[in-house]
Amino acid sequence: MAIGEIVLGSFFQNLFDKLSSLASDYVQWEGIDTTILDDWKRILVTINAVVDGAEEKQLSGNCLVKLWLDDVRDLAFDIEDLLDEFNIKATQVKLEVESRTSRGQWKRNFFSFTRPGSLVSDTKVQDINGRFEAIVKRRDYLILRDNVVDRSNYGNKRDPTSSLPEPRFVGREKEEMEILQLLIREVKNSDATLSIVPIVGMGGVGKTALAQRLYNDAKVNSFFEKKAWVCVSDVFDVLDITKTILQSITRSSDDDKDLNKLQVKLKDNLAGKKFLVVLDDIWNEKYEKWTALLKPFEAGASGSKINITTRNLNVASITRASPYHLRELSFDNCISLLAFHALGATNFESHPAFKILGKKIAERCKGLPLAAKMLGCVLRTKSDPNEWEDTLNNKIWDLLMAENDEVLPILKLSYVHLPSYLKRCFAYCAVFPKDYEIERDELILLWIAEGLLDGQKENENILKLGQKHFDELVSKSFLQQSSIDASKFSMHDLLND
Repeated sequence: MAIGEIVLGSFFQNLFDKLSSLASDYVQWEGIDTTILDDWKRILVTINAVVDGAEEKQLSGNCLVKLWLDDVRDLAFDIEDLLDEFNIKATQVKLEVESRTSRGQWKRNFFSFTRPGSLVSDTKVQDINGRFEAIVKRRDYLILRDNVVDRSNYGNKRDPTSSLPEPRFVGREKEEMEILQLLIREVKNSDATLSIVPIVGMGGVGKTALAQRLYNDAKVNSFFEKKAWVCVSDVFDVLDITKTILQSITRSSDDDKDLNKLQVKLKDNLAGKKFLVVLDDIWNEKYEKWTALLKPFEAGASGSKINITTRNLNVASITRASPYHLRELSFDNCISLLAFHALGATNFESHPAFKILGKKIAERCKGLPLAAKMLGCVLRTKSDPNEWEDTLNNKIWDLLMAENDEVLPILKLSYVHLPSYLKRCFAYCAVFPKDYEIERDELILLWIAEGLLDGQKENENILKLGQKHFDELVSKSFLQQSSIDASKFSMHDLLND
């Protein structure tokens, strides 16, 4: 399933804006019939009200909703084409009449041409109306409600603990040592007793696995007096996080729902002690929530650390700490990880029948250890090289969806959290071939040409708005910088699939 299939909500909003603008352009001329445009606008509003919720259902695997969205998408494209056709022909008529007549005559002549049906085929208009009616009926049948996005279903799919779940951990020796030094170093010549260590990287790159390994490291255990692990995910609830940390530190449950009391208890238990708290999978970008959570931690001893993992560079920014960027695994390490989970071996040397296919499949993992692990698990039950070849020829997203694995929900969750204006810009990148690299300014100009940026409505410089959107996509790991040419960027292959 391509990203372009689940971006209808943002495109629909863009179409609605275009329809509204077109209607307002012509309603100022007395006598012009905009009934059709007004009717379409009204129906679009009712459909747009349920699109985001429908896309959420589609992501959960609802086939009937997916078919409905496919039809809505086709209709939206056809409406856009028809509106463009109407606008072009109306402009041509205006220019032609204006060049030959006085202003008063132009108005009277123009009125006879400005009904949409007179400039475009009545058959096309009737077709649009009929499809609108059918879509509205199916919407009611599917019981699609006004947009209520429930992201908790995605967040709850992963619930990592502080134990080491991975029997095989490869290719992170350098990163492990560097982050370990950040965690156990003493802070000198500083008034701050607490340091933040953010690990930033795209979904599936292994941030949690690395943090788990460090959390259980012998040097970490001897350095810190107290430790706590919290899987935060997409709901940053200060009370719940505080309660989880307190229960981990005290090894006892606490049902108190008073945040102040909980934080006082936590502060008392941390006072004068060197502690490590891991906050895994943070999405919160609100500074006030972050500072509210930190209140009890200043009571700890110098050298205390909070280790966070996040996909979003903006999350790391609110901590005011230098992020540690976790990159993709090397190709050789992907091969090793895939071979371990598929064959129980460190490589494919002792399995020549699978060697070439295994390397090609490892290439498709694009450095994501989670993808290598899950594909290895898929291949573990396949003893025939022909089955491995079938796996190689499948789209990874389709294959992993069929296996109900963890990779797709993790990558979906990243997409679900994008605001609609970024979904629109990111989906456009799917028009490029895999591994296609493009310069920042070139992509921004293409966004502008496609009408994907709406900064003009807010009197915002359209180029600066595009740069802001681009930087956001980079910070959230949706676009990645080229390893060959630093001026160019591309979409990660698994997101493209």
